[in-house]
Amino acid sequence: MNRRDFMQKTALSTVGLMGLNALSPLGLKAMANAPDLKITKIDIVRFNKNLRVAGSNVQWMWVRLHTDAGIIGTGETYPFNEASSSAIKDLEWHSWAGKLIGTNPLEIEQTWERIFRQNAFHVTGGAEMRALSAINIAQWDILGQVSKLPLYQLLGGSKNKKIRVYNTYTDSRNINGWKLDTDMEKIARFLVDQGIPAIKYCPFDAVGYKNNGEYISQKEIDQSLTWIKRVQDTVGNDLEIGCEFHSIWNLPSAIRIAKALEPYNVIFLEDMLLQDNMQAYVTLNQETSIPLVVSERLATRFGFREMFESKAAEIAMYDLTWCGGISEGKKISDMANTYYIPTMMHTAGGPILWYASTHLAAAITNLYFVESVYPYWKERDSYFFENSPQVKNGMVTPPDLPGLGLQFMPGLFESKDVNVETIAGK
Repeated sequence: MNRRDFMQKTALSTVGLMGLNALSPLGLKAMANAPDLKITKIDIVRFNKNLRVAGSNVQWMWVRLHTDAGIIGTGETYPFNEASSSAIKDLEWHSWAGKLIGTNPLEIEQTWERIFRQNAFHVTGGAEMRALSAINIAQWDILGQVSKLPLYQLLGGSKNKKIRVYNTYTDSRNINGWKLDTDMEKIARFLVDQGIPAIKYCPFDAVGYKNNGEYISQKEIDQSLTWIKRVQDTVGNDLEIGCEFHSIWNLPSAIRIAKALEPYNVIFLEDMLLQDNMQAYVTLNQETSIPLVVSERLATRFGFREMFESKAAEIAMYDLTWCGGISEGKKISDMANTYYIPTMMHTAGGPILWYASTHLAAAITNLYFVESVYPYWKERDSYFFENSPQVKNGMVTPPDLPGLGLQFMPGLFESKDVNVETIAGK
């Protein structure tokens, strides 16, 4: 049998060559028996802007792809949902929705490439990339449901994979109302008792926003270091510390902060600078022994290429609802692995991002940590889902159900807080 006959007979051409690399043997077998599905309807799901769950605003939107077999795939992105939904339902000649209706949702790679190329032709990024990420996640959800396999297994992962999490802590993402200024000791002890091995927080943000990232004095550095000292005085090395900087700082200030942090053995410095100048990161990297993390603000493997080639950072971090979806997240991790660089996943968004990240984390072999936010998975997500992945002893596992394994709360889509808008099909 020649290659063309083989591709046609097994229907593997639906995922393309890069898709073949992402699929496990079980995934390939599932694709061989996959039906010729068609997308028949596209819904955008948004939430009441005043809805707050477990103290958090609902800032995400969902994309729901309906098929002629009755299978529905759901993806997610955030924030700026009006812009992202408009990118999909644009009624001009290049309408994504119009081009998706009638196509096979299992053609994941072809769909991604078609939309990406059209988008890139008119400037890559922003709302279009967020929307494409949501579509891609929904397609993978459909593939899993068709295959009757959980996504992690389609990707070649294992439910026995130890997926380490750290906990991101801010006063708006807190535990029991505890504040960083007054309750740092309680926070540290609680996380250690939960078996969570690391915390990430933002000790330099307050002074950064006050000074517009232009300058930091030694006095301000000493004040910012207080939280780190308190954690280590309370629990010693039982709780690792990572620092997030939200790309606030200029290069001289970032170097000064990094040097001040070195005696405290923090495990990473995340996004000290904006992501658009990798040579500046190279300079920063040469000035510190602490691993640098770059960056959930980059999208697609093309966006990460320069980071890897220039040796700008030691850890790659992406957000599946921003970087291009599950397809791109897998490729970014695989690219990073060729440089022996570990990857992390940013999950401080909506609940489907959390599901998708646990599935992909179970499949990649260069995982460092998956971000977690305790009040999100512990309290918030149960408003929307019956089976949100829970962290136990510092580890999380994905649902062992087809696709993403989403089990929506009964009546969720009929709730007054939920707005379902059909933007194409019927």
